[in-house]
Order: sequence, then structure tokens, then C-alpha cells
Amino acid sequence: MIARVEKMAYVKLFTDVIILIISFLVAGKLSGRGFGNESLLMMAIQVFGWYFSTKITNLYDEFRTEKYIGELLLILQNTVIQLLIAGQVFFLLSSTDQSRTFVLYFGCVLGGSLILKNYIEKKALLYYRTHGGNKRYVVFVGYNQITENLISLIHQSPHYGMKVLGVLAKEEELDSPYTYLGDLRKFFSNNLNSKVDDLIVTTESLDKVLLNELFSFCEAKGIRMKFVPNFDNFYLNRAQFQVFGNYPLITLRSEPLQLQHWKMLKRFFDIIFSVLVFIFLLSWLIPIMAIIIKLDSKGPVFFKQDRWGKNGEKFKCYKFRSMKPESKDVTKDNKFNQAKQNDPRITKIGAFLRKSNLDELPQFINVILGNMSVIGPRPHAHEHNLRTKDEVNSYLVRHWVKPGITGWAQVNGFRGETKTKEAMQKRVEFDIWYIENWTFWLDIKIIFMTVYNMLKGEENAY
Repeated sequence: MIARVEKMAYVKLFTDVIILIISFLVAGKLSGRGFGNESLLMMAIQVFGWYFSTKITNLYDEFRTEKYIGELLLILQNTVIQLLIAGQVFFLLSSTDQSRTFVLYFGCVLGGSLILKNYIEKKALLYYRTHGGNKRYVVFVGYNQITENLISLIHQSPHYGMKVLGVLAKEEELDSPYTYLGDLRKFFSNNLNSKVDDLIVTTESLDKVLLNELFSFCEAKGIRMKFVPNFDNFYLNRAQFQVFGNYPLITLRSEPLQLQHWKMLKRFFDIIFSVLVFIFLLSWLIPIMAIIIKLDSKGPVFFKQDRWGKNGEKFKCYKFRSMKPESKDVTKDNKFNQAKQNDPRITKIGAFLRKSNLDELPQFINVILGNMSVIGPRPHAHEHNLRTKDEVNSYLVRHWVKPGITGWAQVNGFRGETKTKEAMQKRVEFDIWYIENWTFWLDIKIIFMTVYNMLKGEENAY
């Protein structure tokens, strides 16, 4: 099986090199450079560069269970490397005639051809696997919920081209409809092991001696041995792998906004979006709202409240005042007094502001100051956090990112008063999902959903 995988990798390399050479010739023709000894040298350098860059980036690995986007990004990465090589060769040869035009044509033809070729290749391979070809035979070591889930996934995904031969476990551990292959000692001695391509260990009960023996056996037979870490007790599905020195490090939650480039992108968007809101909306809306709020009731235009930001740091959150100035957040018996439906503390204009979400608009000041983001988990009042953090599971995880003016929980109906612990738990789950699945386009989607909800009105907004 290993030989078959390597053979397929070399076939892919060969066809890609042919495409590279053709792309080189086409780019030379389109740019008017022609083809001479200098071009022949340059082509040879490009071919060698392609070979080594694809080895480093593992372009010809077997992406059997991965989405096509992973291969696509590697193709684009290697295409960019080719363009950098071409630019350096032009510089070293002091050849600038039509060099920019050549590089442009070369990049477009090479990238486009490789993407099309690999897409067709992927679709053909998936079809072939779905209909029984290019099989990989799998055996599981250990039987538990992970084993069941993986076998179920394989059965539901014929395009993976994987077939489960059975499960190795102690007889008393096995209570399943899957083929029982005995224990490891029996596996070492029978003829079935000659068919196995992958051996997946899902148990933690193997002792060190048996584990080393299993590893040596797999190496001798050319079987790929793989481990699935058991995180069943954590109920998490977005664990992230890192390397810490020479040691593997597994973070139990994925956090895209921990990466500096995504932080910078989000902050850049926050500033640009907030400035545009100030120029086109708040510049005229704040004076109008100030007059209306003052006419409706005595007191300040803005309401400032202590809220928790990123990492639980307190900040002053700004809103248009929607309650009577004498209103209190804390009752006489020291309980947080959350806004309720038909709350007598809310003014007439305040009811409209809260229903339409317009009371939140001054929080763009907080965005400019860096306390908040346009999109993120909604910040709660200080007293609300103190009451809730020990009652709701994973509540403090939502403070790993900056709070937002609107968020994923809010556009999915979890805004306003939370009457039960279950409702608050659900809101936190939506907030954590946002933290783990953040993308720039998710933020854009939430903005459009927020505008839509404002226009149609929300049942829980009061």
C-alpha cells in the first residue's frame, strides 16, 4: 500500500511538472520572450524549485479525508514560490525584457491549470473510491465511543475509500456489531495483518511494552499506526495541535483570534467601520437623540455602566440612556436588577431605543477606544457577571475575546432578559461557538443579520 501511495505521488509530480513546462512555454509565447538557452536554464531551475518546494510543503500527501481547500491552498503556495523563483532568476540574469509580463502570464496559466487539474483529479478519485476502488483497509485497536464514531463516519463517507476490517480488543471489552478480530497477540500471528493499511489506536489501556511491540510490528509490516487522543470527558470538538519545544501540545479549544494577523484584521475593520458609522450616522443622530431624550425625561443623554471586557477587565460601556435617571441596577437586597418586559424604569423613548437596538449605538465610542469590537459576545453588567460566572458552565470563556455591540448569540434570538439558567447557558454556548469558529466573513454575516433583525423587530428586545 505504501508503494502504491508513493507511486501515485510520483504520477502527480510528473503530470504537474509537464503542466509547469507547458505553462512556461505558453507564458514565453504570450509575453514575446521566445525560447533560447537562457529560457532553457530558467525552466530547469523552475522544475527543480517545484520538486523541492512540493516536498517541503507536502503537496503530494494523501488528502483522503481532508477537504479540497487544503490542497488548493498548497497549490497556490507552491505557485507563489514559482513566481518568486522566476523573479530572482530574472534579477540574477539581469534580464528584464518582458519579465513582469512573463511572470504574470506564467502565474496565471500555471495556477489556473494546476487548480483545474487537481479539482478534476479529486472528483475522479472520489468517484472511483465511492464505487469501490483505491481502498484502504483499517483496523481499530480498542473499542469505545470514539471507535464507534469513527467507524460510523467511515461507513457514511464512501468517498474516503476506507474499509473497516474489524476491532482488536479484549473480548470482555467488546460489545458491538463490528467484526471482532481478537486481541493483539492473535493479530500478530494471523494472516489478516497482511491486508491492513492503517491501524488506529483509540484506547489508552495499552501498557508501554505492548505499545512498543505493536509499533515495531507495524513498522515491519508497513502498516501506518495512528492514535486518536481521548477527549470524551471534555465534550469539545475543536482541539488545536501545536508544538511546544519538542513536545506536542494540544489546546482544547480553537481560537482564531489568538493569531496576530486575524487580531489586526479585526481591529482594522472595527476602526474603519466605526469611523464610517460616526461620519454617516452618529454625526447627526447623536444631537437629535440628545434633544429627544432630554425632552422625554431629565438626566444625562448617555448612560455609563461598568462591564467586563476581554480577560475580565472592567471598562465603562456607553449607551443612550433608556431608563429614568434614579433607576438602580441593584435592588435593596443586593440582587442584580435586570431589565424586564414592561419594566417601569424604562422611559417612553427608552422603550423605542431598546426595541430598535439604537440605545447600543454609542458603544462605537468603546470600539474606537479599543474596549469593544463591532462583533463579539455582548458585555454584561459587573453585578450580572458576578452572579452568573459560578452558575453557568464555561461562562468566563466568553471573555477570551473583546465584547461586541452585537454578536452571534444576539442574532440567533438570545438577547435581552435571560429568565432561566438554561437560557443563559445557551447564550454562552453561542458565544463560545463564535470564538471557536470566528472568520472575517462570519462578522460580516452577523452585521447583516443584526440590521435585518432591527428592521423586523425582535420579541426579546425590551
